[in-house]
Order: sequence, then C-alpha cells, then structure tokens
Amino acid sequence: MTLSTGFGSTTALNNRIVVGNSLAVGSMVFWAAGFPAADALLQIWHPATLILLRLITVLCLLYPLWMWMEGRGALRNVAWTRGFIIGFFGFGIGTALLLFAQWYTDPVTVALIATTTPIMATLLEVWQGDRKISVQFLIGLTASVIGGVFAVGDAFTQDTGIGLFMAIFAGAFFAWASDASVKQLPCLSTLGRTTITFTGAVLFAALMFILCWYFGTAALPNAVSIADVSNLAIYAIAAMAISQIMFLGAVSKIGIALTSLHINITPFYVMIFVVLLGGVWNVQVAFGAAMVAVGVGIAQKNGAA
Repeated sequence: MTLSTGFGSTTALNNRIVVGNSLAVGSMVFWAAGFPAADALLQIWHPATLILLRLITVLCLLYPLWMWMEGRGALRNVAWTRGFIIGFFGFGIGTALLLFAQWYTDPVTVALIATTTPIMATLLEVWQGDRKISVQFLIGLTASVIGGVFAVGDAFTQDTGIGLFMAIFAGAFFAWASDASVKQLPCLSTLGRTTITFTGAVLFAALMFILCWYFGTAALPNAVSIADVSNLAIYAIAAMAISQIMFLGAVSKIGIALTSLHINITPFYVMIFVVLLGGVWNVQVAFGAAMVAVGVGIAQKNGAA
C-alpha cells in the first residue's frame, strides 16, 4: 500500500522514518553543542569574524574528506554555480542571522527562537506542493511551537525581540537552502551538497567580513588560545559540518518539514550542555522541550502529513 506522503510503501516509509529521525536527532545534538562554544567566542570576536573563521574551518575539513570518500572525480560535472547560489543566499545569510541573534540574546534563548524554523519549512513544502497538511500534523506542530514559547517564558526583552526577528528569518533561509540542496543537487551525495553549498556560504561570510572590516567593526584575531581553537572546532566541525551532513541526510529521508521539527527539541540539548559547563538547570525550559518532543512524535505518527 502506498501512502499519501509520497515517500513510497509502508515498509519503505517506516525505514525512512527510523533512519531520518536518527539522523535528525544526531544533527540537533551536534548543533546544540555549538551554541555554548559560540557564546564563548562571541565574548572576544565579532560575529562577522567568527562566521568567516567557522566556515573556512569547515571547508578545510570537507573538501579533503569529500575527495577521500568519493575521489577527485566527484568534483567534476558539479553544478557549482547552483550550489554557490544556494549556499550564498541560504546558508550564508541564515548562519549570519542566527549568530547575530545569539549575539543579542544567549545560547538557550536563540535555540528556543529557532523553533520557528518548522513553520517556515512546512509552509515551504506546502507552497511547493510537496506536502498536504493533515489535522494530526497541525496538532503536532502546534504542540511543538507552544512548547518552545512556554520554555522561553518571560525572558523577552528588547534584545530578545531583535534576536527573535533575526532567528525567524534565519530559519526561513535554512529551510529553503536545505530543501533546495536536496532537490536541486540530486546527483550529489550529502557530503558533496554540504561542501559546495558551504562554499557559497563562505563567499557571503567573506563579503560581510570585508564590509565590517572596512567600517572598523570587525577584525581578524591577533592571538588565538587553545580554548579558542577548541571552541572553534566544536562550533565549526561538530555543530556545522557534521550536523549539516546529518541534517541533509534526514531531509532526504523524511523531508524538510519533519526534519525541522527536531529543531524544537534543541533548547533541551543546549541546556544540558550549558549545565555541564556550570550553568543552572531550568525546569521551565525542560518542560517546554518535553512538550516539543511530544509534538514531534504526534506530527510524525503513521506518516502524518
């Protein structure tokens, strides 16, 4: 029996759901680890500097890995221009907006604000005709969003408002770029898609840094400590390279809307990392994150969509 989701038979769909959700969970855990690392680096570096160094670090890993895994021939007959455009306008702008959002708020709050991404992803799939919204999906989506709102509680300030605005649009850019990477670069592996789109993103980051440097707001660091290198490695390699590869893998299995729902549980993961680093456990955030997890389960039950 073929279901209306467009993902194939019941058995194939179940396999896709298991693999897709596993990849999505892993992606979010790695992504969450980057928020505290970024917070430490933002204390000493301007966001434009951090974004550029992050993306350069990522590409220094991805290109050798891509050639090692698939051979140099993988770099031939690649739609470089298309990949650069997706990366420049999608991941480049999205990464910048999200980091500036954290600059105005804090790691847990910006992760909570990022819970708006599934809304953007769902609207994108509906607009493209890839998904029909069912009542069950709407219930799950609503529960996950309410959980995110509850978790942030009374933490809203003027800076949080600015961060909210930036993070919402960051989610929209991420959703579009992730979906476009899978659909417009079908002949590439997940690793290949990640590499060429992040190359486009680094072009945006370089342009932004040059403009900030010209106006005297950003500069390259004069000295880098071991702690800085460690935090950059976590923020770039774990929270961006590994996380994005797993995220795009999940998108190819269960779609951008369902994959993005996992972003709503990220505040819980972020809070765990914050506590491990000496922070305080927030019961309200934990309850909100639990509600988000329930919403994710409802939205995906029996391929709801």
